[in-house]
Amino acid sequence: MTENVVNLLLKDGYLFIPAPVYRDAMADLRAVAVLWRSACLHLIPLHPGSVGGFLLKRRNLAGDRVVDLRLFLREHELQENYEGVLSFLWMPEQGAWQTMQLCPELS
Repeated sequence: MTENVVNLLLKDGYLFIPAPVYRDAMADLRAVAVLWRSACLHLIPLHPGSVGGFLLKRRNLAGDRVVDLRLFLREHELQENYEGVLSFLWMPEQGAWQTMQLCPELS
């Protein structure tokens, strides 16, 4: 991990990962596990060869990625149409990125 914080746009249930962030902080990842724990959203890297998780789908030739979280947000009763930038902090002891930012309606 070269970055301790990544800023990712959550819009209409999709988490957008710009190509530079992907290259610097998530290189070679194809999927992440997503957990909702203690009012925090966690992204856990799943390395190549792992089974399951949410795919980091390539969005364009520049290498931007997108993760479809619509079903996850619905299942956890989070606002699916929320739009905003979420700052994820790398938590090495958990092996995950974590954000404590919530949809304003949930605060």
